[in-house]
Amino acid sequence: MTDPAGKKGRPQKSVVRAAVVRFVASSLVLLLVLMVAIVILADRIATQEALRDARVRGSNIGNLIAAPLVNAKVRSHVPGASTELATVLRNRMSDGSVLHVKVWDKNGTVIWSDEKQYEGQRFPLADGVKELFGTRRTVAQIADLSKAENQNTATSPTEQNLGEVLEVYAGARDADQQPMVFEAYFSSSGMRADERAIIYGFLPIVIAALLLFQVALLPMAMSLARRVEKGLAERSSLMRHALLATDLERRRLAQDLHDGVIQDLSGLSYAMPLLDAHFANNPATPEVRQTSRKVSEILRRDVAALRSMITDIYPRDLNGPGFAASIEDLARGAREHGVQVQVEMAPQLSIPVDTALLAYRVVREGLRNTAKHAQATTARVEVRCDSDRVIVTVSDDGQGVRGGPVEEGHLGLRLLEDTMHDLGGQMSLRAGASGGAVLEASFPLVIVQY
Repeated sequence: MTDPAGKKGRPQKSVVRAAVVRFVASSLVLLLVLMVAIVILADRIATQEALRDARVRGSNIGNLIAAPLVNAKVRSHVPGASTELATVLRNRMSDGSVLHVKVWDKNGTVIWSDEKQYEGQRFPLADGVKELFGTRRTVAQIADLSKAENQNTATSPTEQNLGEVLEVYAGARDADQQPMVFEAYFSSSGMRADERAIIYGFLPIVIAALLLFQVALLPMAMSLARRVEKGLAERSSLMRHALLATDLERRRLAQDLHDGVIQDLSGLSYAMPLLDAHFANNPATPEVRQTSRKVSEILRRDVAALRSMITDIYPRDLNGPGFAASIEDLARGAREHGVQVQVEMAPQLSIPVDTALLAYRVVREGLRNTAKHAQATTARVEVRCDSDRVIVTVSDDGQGVRGGPVEEGHLGLRLLEDTMHDLGGQMSLRAGASGGAVLEASFPLVIVQY
């Protein structure tokens, strides 16, 4: 079997090229995922390290510098009492590493702040901050500048570009051993610098390692793809030879039937009228004359059946319009058995010969079972292409399906189902939505690569 039309416009896809493209694409996706993961990991590491450093710095400033300078006069806001505290803390803030400072009383009153408008005001404290009074523990977090105590900080023209700010609360005791909490805001510039250092340090190494791994793996992937491509080519060649052998065997059987048995039976059928004429001119018993007429009828019927079988075994050319004509021949044969068949197929449907032969076998088996077993009055045949697959459906209004998808005893259906499986297709026999049976097969448009 050949399929010149099937070759044109259907270049065989290279398995190697497709495999390499998939390998490179998946590697790029993996590289992108790793880059994103490194960025996220670097952000988390830098944030944790910055918060740890901020806790240490906040605790040291609060306990060693600020707390010894806070006393009853500072708490009472006696004029001049906080001068030394302000001088020391502002010196710490002068280099920009400390942005803002507050000293809290346990009732939520701001004892001292570099932003004077907050001094003496009371704000609700979070539970985690309340627990720090009377201890030397610290907590650190990314500052929430939307809180009431930070409204001025968030809206100040000099602080609107702060971005992320690290907020540290450190428990301490003042000069009078009264519990207090020291709050400081630190710049996140160091945190971002650490994050960039981690990214610039690890990302090139990871990218280089992955690229080297890809380069090392690419020859192996190409070799494996070539082996797969070779295996597919061998399988396709074997399948093509099998189909060619099947076609040759069908042709031989059809020729043997036509040149042998059919010719002999046809000769006998032509000789039977002479025998009838002999019985008409010579005495013969009624039984002999009746037997002669019965033999003549059987011979004519068998010759017609054998000619129809030849058409089934070796149909006309299935290329182009010949496929639709062959399907119509099958429908005509079913109509002769009393089944009205409707054929639905695109007028210009063009499929490779190998595929057309498989579709022909499905329709032939479906209509044969409909005419012989289904006790149906109408049937419908549909052949269509859906993307890169051919779908063939034969449905009827008969007595429906009994047993499994392919009933025991239906040798033709079971053989056809095995063929479908070998060629990468599927076939099912099921009950119709409104009764009857539906035989449906789906298989690749190109089942043999030439």
